[in-house]
Amino acid sequence: MHPDWQRICNEFIEATSYAYGELEKGWSSKYDYSKRPKPYLTYQNTLFTIPLGQPEFPDSINLWNVLKNRRSKRNFTNEPISLNELNLLLWGTQGITADLGDYQLRTVPSAGALYPIETYLIIHRVEGLEKGLYHLNVKDWSLEGLKMGDFSSFSYEVTEEQEVAKRAAVNFVWTAVVNRTRHKYNERAYRYIWWDVGHIAQNLHLAGNGLGLGVCTIGHWFDKEMNQFLGIDGQEHLSVLMAATGKVQGKDWLDDRRPN
Repeated sequence: MHPDWQRICNEFIEATSYAYGELEKGWSSKYDYSKRPKPYLTYQNTLFTIPLGQPEFPDSINLWNVLKNRRSKRNFTNEPISLNELNLLLWGTQGITADLGDYQLRTVPSAGALYPIETYLIIHRVEGLEKGLYHLNVKDWSLEGLKMGDFSSFSYEVTEEQEVAKRAAVNFVWTAVVNRTRHKYNERAYRYIWWDVGHIAQNLHLAGNGLGLGVCTIGHWFDKEMNQFLGIDGQEHLSVLMAATGKVQGKDWLDDRRPN
């Protein structure tokens, strides 16, 4: 633990706070989308690319029942999830739903429609996919294979021995490309990236629960080791949240809640 963490946190709140008269009126409305940083991350040298295409949507899911019964479930079985189920989870969290020319809209809100959050997947058990690390190419709606191998032990170790990360069919690792938001919102961007990823995580819970899958958000991991694993610098591009998902038995919530 950093010895000065309380002071640093207080200074962060102060540095990212506003008061009357500190901002030019209407400054954010003058933002030029044509000059923004690249809105999409695409890897040029990947092992392979898997087009996802439009997911096959279930006939009907009652939103109000999903909200009523949403729970964190992590007692995962060894059954793999299907590629279509993964596609639905990805579309529910990052799918493009409208093109407004200079920018696109997605299934989640984002401050200024800037979408700084990237999705990486540590795949353990998905039908038709090799185990490994993947990146979601939102623009082309495809999966980019980055590293192949069984990373269940790494998932366990990097979350300080959380069984949920080792037992999951898929671990979502969300990262933030800070300058996408900072280019417009300056210091306030360091608040907005956390709010953006929170919207995404909630959509994963809702989509996963609607499909009968277990989902559990993970807020505790070793940032430095995770950033190294992903190949990002940890400052301009950093890991911001994780979540585990997989099949559960579908019993009472208390049975599916956590391993016995």
